[in-house]
Amino acid sequence: MTEQRPHRLARYVHCRSIVPSSINQSHIKMTRNGVTCAGAYSSTSGRRKRPDHTSPRIPLTLALLALAACWPEAAGLDPKFDPSTRMGLVLVPADATVGSVIYRLRASDEEFEYPLQFELVGDASSSTVQIETLPCTKFNSICQANVILTRRLEPGRYYDFQVSVKDTKGGMSVQSCSITATNFTTPHDVIFPHKAGIIMVPEDAKKGTELDYVLANKNPLFQKPVYLELWGSPLFGIRQKFISPETAEGTIFLLGQLDFEKQAMYHLTVLANDAYAEPGQDTRNIAGLEVVIIVEDVQDVPPVFTVAPPVTRLPAGLIPGDKVLQVHAEDGDKGVPREIRYGLVSEGNPFTSFFDINETSGEISLLRPLDDILALTHAGDPVLLTVIAEEVKVSRDEPPAMATTVQLAFFLPERSNSPPYFENDHYVARLDENAAPGTVLTFTDPYTPRVMDDDAGKNGVFSLTLLGNNGTFEISPNVAEGHANFVVRVRDSARLDYEAATYVHFQILAQELGPATNLSMLVNVTVYLADVNDNPPVFEQADYIVDLPENMTAGTRVVQVHATDVDTARLGGRVRYTQILGPHNTSLNLDPASGVVTVALNNHGFDREAMPEYHLYVEARDDDGIGNRAQVPLVIRLIDVNDETPAFEKPLYEFILAADLRNFTVPAFIRATDGDAEAPNNEVRYELIYGNYENKFFLHPITGELKLNGPLVPRTGGGGQSVGGLRRRRQTGGSVASGGPPATGQKESDVFVLTARAFDLGVPVRYSTATIRVYPPESRTRTVTFIVPGSDPDRKKVQDTLADITGGRVIIQEVRPYRTGDGGIPTDLIGGGGGSGGGAERSVVIATILYDADSVVDIAKIQQRLSINGTVTNIISQEERSAILYKAENRVLFWLLIFLAILLALGILTLLLCCICPRCPLNATNRSPSGWDGEKPGQQRIDRPIPVPSRRIGSTEGGATLAKAH
Repeated sequence: MTEQRPHRLARYVHCRSIVPSSINQSHIKMTRNGVTCAGAYSSTSGRRKRPDHTSPRIPLTLALLALAACWPEAAGLDPKFDPSTRMGLVLVPADATVGSVIYRLRASDEEFEYPLQFELVGDASSSTVQIETLPCTKFNSICQANVILTRRLEPGRYYDFQVSVKDTKGGMSVQSCSITATNFTTPHDVIFPHKAGIIMVPEDAKKGTELDYVLANKNPLFQKPVYLELWGSPLFGIRQKFISPETAEGTIFLLGQLDFEKQAMYHLTVLANDAYAEPGQDTRNIAGLEVVIIVEDVQDVPPVFTVAPPVTRLPAGLIPGDKVLQVHAEDGDKGVPREIRYGLVSEGNPFTSFFDINETSGEISLLRPLDDILALTHAGDPVLLTVIAEEVKVSRDEPPAMATTVQLAFFLPERSNSPPYFENDHYVARLDENAAPGTVLTFTDPYTPRVMDDDAGKNGVFSLTLLGNNGTFEISPNVAEGHANFVVRVRDSARLDYEAATYVHFQILAQELGPATNLSMLVNVTVYLADVNDNPPVFEQADYIVDLPENMTAGTRVVQVHATDVDTARLGGRVRYTQILGPHNTSLNLDPASGVVTVALNNHGFDREAMPEYHLYVEARDDDGIGNRAQVPLVIRLIDVNDETPAFEKPLYEFILAADLRNFTVPAFIRATDGDAEAPNNEVRYELIYGNYENKFFLHPITGELKLNGPLVPRTGGGGQSVGGLRRRRQTGGSVASGGPPATGQKESDVFVLTARAFDLGVPVRYSTATIRVYPPESRTRTVTFIVPGSDPDRKKVQDTLADITGGRVIIQEVRPYRTGDGGIPTDLIGGGGGSGGGAERSVVIATILYDADSVVDIAKIQQRLSINGTVTNIISQEERSAILYKAENRVLFWLLIFLAILLALGILTLLLCCICPRCPLNATNRSPSGWDGEKPGQQRIDRPIPVPSRRIGSTEGGATLAKAH
């Protein structure tokens, strides 16, 4: 840089070289802005001449040429802003934090009049930013300054200001700046792909230790890479390297020695120059990242004596066993302090044997009489005692224990000395509980915190210590002479708890430090604590568990909770019960004053069958319901009540008697379930209440199986057929399977109609009924196995479809998935397999078909049933539809053949009638005189009609065969 921008001295030499030697070169001067050439001219001749009047005269033209040669070197030497850092208009995201660096200014000076100073021009108090000039020396090529944001930016608003830069000679440049906030959010993760965050460093870490690293991306609009800086503490530095053209890595390392006891935390800032910024939203040329360094404590500081009066005057009348004083030491390592043990150093000290020290409390007491000490010392000479405080090492891996010694001086008492005294004989102060450390006790009138000693010289020097304080307070000054106003401050607020004690009592000891004296004065201090709301309510029980019936009604008392607050009522101790949290909490009422919980609604939603117990929480808050809160679990365990009625699986059960009248065609079971949660409320029993004529039927009370008490023997009676001597009820024909009304035109059929009741064992007993129909073993009853398409078909739709096809009443006994070879069913009837054998899924339906005397099959109804939506045909495949159409065509051909057979029979019948009729030309009488053709007179003629084949659709055998074939 010095070669490109020559110093003023170089320009001075250049100016001397171009000025003729005839001009006095002592008149060439170096000014702030450059070099000027000057000469002396005569007032009469107008020519320049030497001051000593010995130089020859030269033309004025040569002087002007010399000045013209010097002039270009003297122009434009003020400091200049770097053109790349001009803040014409800087876009800043609105989330920029106050106190962050939003821009980096740079400036240079050709004359190297460093350091340069950057300042705001105008009223700096109203500016949005402040300028921080960075350190700069003559060894730098440029000087820099940070632009720091001092208040929040409003999006869309422009902020204008001016910044000046000055050199050490007064040269100055000014540039106008403007910033505006955008609604963009700073992409911190894009700027810094890796952040250091919080770094934990032990205090004994060596210099040069690498702590962590950060990654920063450069601005894509700039060619130059991103440059990282670390600010905040000279103990840390950053080492940068480029891991890619777009990204730089900065490693944070340690430059100096850390000390936990001096400073445990460091707040550093990593500044990335020319870091990534979103184009069109952010034009800042710098980005900042906060890094926190936490120093971990290491055992490297010996114990420190906090209470060790250097001089103590022994009081008169001290006897062996009396306490002399008490010292106290603490571990200098504040992170994990160790315990301390005390002792006396006896080496080279003849007075050690006269005293004893408690190794845990540090209390020093007298072992031998004072006269024995006086025999070894002179009057007024101090008795020196060395006390050692040593750390306790409890682990093998811990660093070695450290120790500290302190020397104490004891002076024997002097009778002619007077003790110090206090302004008041006692002191009273008031203080809020949990007061922060450092809070000063205020002694109001008439209490004056002053201590005095009327003795002159060394006898007037006294110390102030606190007794019975347990480290709660500390007093200053510790040593005074003549008189002093003392101040008592809070040191540790652990004992300042109003709920534990409403006041704290301790003493102030004023003890002389003069030679051969130990006079002292004690004064009592009482500190009354003021209560504050620092405790939440506390419930009397850890939880509340109640047992309630599930059919509880509105107004039922659930429980009463109770909570107390140790704070006084005027400071938040008044407790209110605010809310209930949990399931169905709106079904409960909570009295805010008494804590009584009651049921609010009859339809409360608590159901033992849904959930055996409900877990809720009751909340209480102090300060009349707006202060600290507490919650207690409320468990409501529901008692099962018999509120569920047994329900049958279906309202109608239908069974068919076997041919031997000893049992049923299938096991006859009825089943009902009870929704109650516990026994005996959910235990179901069965009984027959109607229709069990002469107790011929038996219903098992537990399993629900219907049986016959004995075989039924058929017997013919006058009023119709009877079974077992019983007259059966006449049941109007109808759809037995559905239990609906009888179809019009259908005849009556004989069935046994029983009424069964299912009841539970709860109190009160709840029950429901169902109808059982028992059909006789008639010849018009068939059990048929059907193969239907689909898995798990709709039983009602299948039942209706089969009733239309067969023309009888259908009772479905079983529905199961079909498998190849199931039940001996030929596979060729269903296209070569089913189930898992390839093709569509099928189901096996076993049904009982009951035929009346005149069962009818309506073909149109079958076609309508098979064509409408929602039937079982909707799930058959295209191949099966083709097979059905093919079989339907064969069926039409079958009926066509029957029709032709009927026509043939009618033709034959017509011929026979014609032969019988006398008028018919075919009659034999018209051809034989005897009236008979080939027969003897009087012989009876037997007409034998040709049998006509007929098959009644809907008959028992035909229906079963057709159903099984299809």
